[in-house]
Amino acid sequence: MARKIHVDGGKSTRDLIDAKKLIEMLPLKAGDTFLDAGCGDGFISLEAASAVGDEGRVIAVDVYPESVVILRSRIGRRSNILPLVADITHRLPVPDRTVDIYFMANVFHGIVVNGEVEPLMAEVKRLLSRSGRLVVVDFKKVDGTPGPHMDLRLSEDEVIEILEDHGFTVESVGDAGPYHYLIMAAQGSENPYQ
Repeated sequence: MARKIHVDGGKSTRDLIDAKKLIEMLPLKAGDTFLDAGCGDGFISLEAASAVGDEGRVIAVDVYPESVVILRSRIGRRSNILPLVADITHRLPVPDRTVDIYFMANVFHGIVVNGEVEPLMAEVKRLLSRSGRLVVVDFKKVDGTPGPHMDLRLSEDEVIEILEDHGFTVESVGDAGPYHYLIMAAQGSENPYQ
């Protein structure tokens, strides 16, 4: 697979996001499957692994092998995390309709910039369970705050419009810390994988 260059890819936002608080904002329970798309060094995946417990599963995906190597070194004895080097805009080695939370933090703006929304949304719809949720966490479009250049950021309204254009129903929009927002959406009824 040719290595794709993503905007700001390979950078960790560990110092900008409180992973524990983020996971607490989600309807994540023991036994769930959580997919961390663009997991980076896995700091959110590790927190999610605690939330889903031994009966649950975390699929941590990143296109950068170096990031996945770092995560593998941090997994320790946890057996409920599956680290994958893969491109989230292509078919992942994950069965249809098995993901309860498809989560992406600081990834969506890069997908939009790269013109990869269509293949990403098709794969998200394939993977989400009937009651699954898509969660997008991204940088607020506020001058003078850490994150990508303002031209690359998406406002909450821009993300909502994209999600709705792809058949998702936005259920909540919230504050995810000083620099981020969180948008949670459910699939519409026209999902061909339902």
